Amino acid sequence: MDAYQVRQIVALVLAALAAFFAYRMAKTIRFERGAAARVSGMLDGSNQSAFDRYGEQYIKTRPVSLADNLKMAQLGGKYADWTVGGILARSLVYGGAALVYLLLTQPGPVFWLAVPIAAYYPILRVRSAANDTRAEIQRLMPETATALAAEMSAGASPEQALSRAAEIPGPLGKILKEAVSESSRSGRPAFTSGTAEGVVLEVLARYNLPALLRFGVQLDQVAGKGVEGPRVMSEVARGFAREYRAHVQMAAASLDNTLLMPMTVFFFAPFMVAILLPILLALFSAF
Repeated sequence: MDAYQVRQIVALVLAALAAFFAYRMAKTIRFERGAAARVSGMLDGSNQSAFDRYGEQYIKTRPVSLADNLKMAQLGGKYADWTVGGILARSLVYGGAALVYLLLTQPGPVFWLAVPIAAYYPILRVRSAANDTRAEIQRLMPETATALAAEMSAGASPEQALSRAAEIPGPLGKILKEAVSESSRSGRPAFTSGTAEGVVLEVLARYNLPALLRFGVQLDQVAGKGVEGPRVMSEVARGFAREYRAHVQMAAASLDNTLLMPMTVFFFAPFMVAILLPILLALFSAF
């Protein structure tokens, strides 16, 4: 590697750092108004350091493993024949193929980023499908809770209402159907009774989704209310509906900030690199 290539690499790294710092500064700009700005202000973590913000984000996302993402993706009807080992093998093959191609063609330094991108691609596909399934489950929770409340108000027991709610199409219906099937097969109660944990709560906890586990806990509590069950279930259904509407409103309010990252990656950062790279190359070539 001669001195000219070293200067190219150093200039590219400096340009990328300048684009990153420009992005971090641009990310602090808010495009919200009115109620959206007030809600965002209550949740704003800009007073925290970068270590605190990224550390908290890591703690929140770390418990979700590749196996959890694959299970969620398969629940949504995708990658039914895949396994965790198969995903890792695909990553090795894709990354190895990209590495061999780059060794044969000897492109510029920036093209070597294709190796980790190609290796991460199968994991990214599974993760994206899993996130879609999680969003679908949260969307179906108010509908399922309303169906349970209607069945219980019509005189059905919690177990009968659960069996009918399991017939609702979608990933949440599949999970409830799995719980009903396991309860029938094992002879264990569907809901918690005394010190014995219910099958529903156990099955829902396997999917490592806090909202789903909370849904199961509330079903357990409603099943133990007796004659008050239908009324309490109706309140639970209304609560889920309110939470989902609030979630949608907050997502709409933060849409501008959500789009800031892809706009920066695909437009702003390449623009900054295209401007700064020739300047830095000319600067280094002068020495």
